[in-house]
Amino acid sequence: ALRDSLRERVGGKYASGSVLDKLDAAHEQQAAFEQAQMSFFSSDDGPAAEDAPLRPLAADERHTIGHAAENQIAKMMSVVGQNFKPGEPVKLWNPSMSGKYAPQQRAIKLLEANKRLGGALGAGSGKTAIMLGGFSHLHSKGKVKRALMLVPSIVQGQFAGEALRYLQPGKYKWHIQPGASRDERIAAYKDPETHFAVMTHQSFRDDAIHLGAKHAGIDEATMADRVASMSPDARKEWMRGVMEKEGINFDMTMVDEAHETVNRAGKENSSLANVTDALSDNTPYYGYFSGDPIKNDASEIHSVLSKLDRKRYGDRATFMRKYGADTLGSKEALRREMSRYVFPNRISSGVNAERQTVQVELTGGQKQALAELDKHFSAARLARMRGKVDVGAVKAISPGSFEGVPEDQHQALAEKLQKSIGILKNAATRRVINSHPDNAKIDEMVKQVQARPDKQGVVFAHARADIEAIKARLEAAGKRVVTITGADSAAEKDRKRKLFNPEKGEAQADILLASDAGAVGMNLQSGRYLIQHDVPDTAKTHGQRNARIDRLGQKNDVELIDLVANHREEHRARDRLSKKYALRDLMTSPMEGLDDTGLAWYIKQKQLAEAGQM
Repeated sequence: ALRDSLRERVGGKYASGSVLDKLDAAHEQQAAFEQAQMSFFSSDDGPAAEDAPLRPLAADERHTIGHAAENQIAKMMSVVGQNFKPGEPVKLWNPSMSGKYAPQQRAIKLLEANKRLGGALGAGSGKTAIMLGGFSHLHSKGKVKRALMLVPSIVQGQFAGEALRYLQPGKYKWHIQPGASRDERIAAYKDPETHFAVMTHQSFRDDAIHLGAKHAGIDEATMADRVASMSPDARKEWMRGVMEKEGINFDMTMVDEAHETVNRAGKENSSLANVTDALSDNTPYYGYFSGDPIKNDASEIHSVLSKLDRKRYGDRATFMRKYGADTLGSKEALRREMSRYVFPNRISSGVNAERQTVQVELTGGQKQALAELDKHFSAARLARMRGKVDVGAVKAISPGSFEGVPEDQHQALAEKLQKSIGILKNAATRRVINSHPDNAKIDEMVKQVQARPDKQGVVFAHARADIEAIKARLEAAGKRVVTITGADSAAEKDRKRKLFNPEKGEAQADILLASDAGAVGMNLQSGRYLIQHDVPDTAKTHGQRNARIDRLGQKNDVELIDLVANHREEHRARDRLSKKYALRDLMTSPMEGLDDTGLAWYIKQKQLAEAGQM
């Protein structure tokens, strides 16, 4: 019957041609719908009356819940099933926004009232739920019809499951397809029936540049340069023109891990920032969501505020004169400046997070390598003072810089690199500490892992070479290891994540080992401990790494372990990290008590006294 229904007819007769492709597709679709039911109904026999004898079903019999009920369910599943994917079961529950989750509800209300919201919500505090809740709330009120949500690739694969958990089944049609082709993405942008599309930052950036280049009749690199040279107002008009020509209409932009789009004084705006800002300037509603909105200095705070209110914060120089000289000293004034646009909050995971800093003594091999490095550094610095170039010393300090460079160009390259010899030395020192074959940190890491034999763990390392070395050592110690790096596609990252943190069944990995490509967005609550192999440059990265296991949904106490080599370079890196955490706290600390001091406090006390509450 299925084969017959798929055949094409001409003049009442079967047309020629195979139906195998259609048959396979139909079977896949049917399997998806059947799996989408997620065991809503038991396969066990229903209870029989006490005096009724049990008998097996005949070949032509089955249990039923009634014709009317089954007919209604059949109608529902064709709608609900289209959003489910085979092999991706989903846990359903009633979400709550009361108690400790009340800040999520407040963020949604502020988005509705302000239309532009900076959500400085700590990593693991439910930003995805706020994005989905904000859209569904505004859609139900007729204020928003369609939304575009831009997320990191590692988050995209998880988003469909979150949408199925939190949104009313069958009410919304969405496009969440890791690995989708450009044609499929553009079709989703244009489809008026698609309520929201979830794309990666890079995919939308590339699609917008591609469409703009096609309209202008130029190549994409030239289009990106042209967009970079535009003023914010000109970019807004450019994006509006692209969307109108393509029939694309969104009235809400939501950006997760939006710090990837932040701009900074002294740094050229990225193409990602230019395109995303141009889009958000064209949508009435905009949400900038990040667990760590800024990384370095006050100019990034200005960048966030300018995205939320372009007119008020169009002049960076004025803002920096006011807050840039002593940002932490101006902390309270700056927080008041941000309060009308930025909603900061942290929602605790509810479990105990034990933080440990393990000091590691370097091996003899590492100490010898560092001594050799000091000799090369002294030779290169002396040559620079004499107006000469020591090519051999520079090569020894930064061998990777010369890979693939013709021999006859080494002199010129060494001369260029020698001008920044101090920066090269710092990088080389870290390389010895973190990547040397005779590595004390990896030795210590194996000890830490072996001390927790019955627990799953997460390990972070910055360099890909370190990932490979750590993987080999852990596997030699008998651990099942899965790695995630920037080389993995969005679909591959999601597949690997599920090996470690499956929706159902047993985990297939003991250790998830990731570069910073996995530091944002991933839900790894099955992890019981997390080890940082190196010291990140920013508090953002350090905090985001830890938040992979210390986040909502975690049911067990966790251990957060930092490995720190006993070397002055590592100690300086830790000091820098502490200072950047102070700036991070400025942006992410809750503001509910902002006006509980000074004049506001006295006014509040007077009001309470008059009301007889004191």
